[in-house]
Amino acid sequence: MTRNYNRNPLRIFIGVGHGGTDPGAVNHKLGLTEAGINLSVALLMQTDLRRHGVQVKLSRSVDEEDRLKEEIAECNAYAPDFAVELHTNAGGGTGFEVYYQLEPWEHSKPSMELARLFDTNVCKYLGADTRGLKTDRSLGWLNQVQAPCILVENFFLDGPNALWYSQPEQLEKLSRAYVRSILEYYGIAYIPDGSVSLRYQVVGADDSVKDYVCPAVLVNGSHYVHLRQMAKSLGLAVYYEEAAKKILLYPPESYTESGVQNRLVKNSEYTTDMDRVMAGLDVLTNAAVEST
Repeated sequence: MTRNYNRNPLRIFIGVGHGGTDPGAVNHKLGLTEAGINLSVALLMQTDLRRHGVQVKLSRSVDEEDRLKEEIAECNAYAPDFAVELHTNAGGGTGFEVYYQLEPWEHSKPSMELARLFDTNVCKYLGADTRGLKTDRSLGWLNQVQAPCILVENFFLDGPNALWYSQPEQLEKLSRAYVRSILEYYGIAYIPDGSVSLRYQVVGADDSVKDYVCPAVLVNGSHYVHLRQMAKSLGLAVYYEEAAKKILLYPPESYTESGVQNRLVKNSEYTTDMDRVMAGLDVLTNAAVEST
């Protein structure tokens, strides 16, 4: 079921635990640090979420100081729809853990539902043991973030399965399980890879309209790069018609985007300067404004 959220596109904040002089848990034998594992998973999540049109902000994208107090302040300033704090466990155990909010009450239900999805999908897509949903009122992240949020412990860095969990392919599976959980909660279909089949229309100078489909790659949640490159090579421009949710390619010498009318208009229909100004195709100059 699709959830209602604050805006479009969806905004996600990822807190990347530890960093800089604070490596968190350390496995000297395997040469692993919690700070490094957390960052690897966060960067994978960011890439995957962005290609689904989701806006993502990380508390850090390199190995640098990342204090919890600053993370929380940065998260609240970003005002996300959902936030997740990444950690990696220690203590010699096994399995994945997830903590959800108890307060404030308006966040506790979505927090618990998202935690349950994370727990279910880690088991489903990673084939890993989980330790179930947990709560802890002492965790500042959970009681100070002003949005639905959870805190995950990826795995035990010093556990018997640490070598397996820390392999790049397993970290990728883990990050995908997290991303699938977020998308599932907000009713966004998961795309297996970066390639998508993009439907669009080409508007001709003679007003003809033809339907096409082409392969495309979604970058930073907004631009279908292959389509824009192809359109440019053909001397065409790209326009997204918001009302009809359609992508149009058009010859710029024949059509103009009207910000006032929110559509493409034919240049031949507005031939005089007055026509174009009245149709919202040209901006009035300062001199024209002052003379009115």
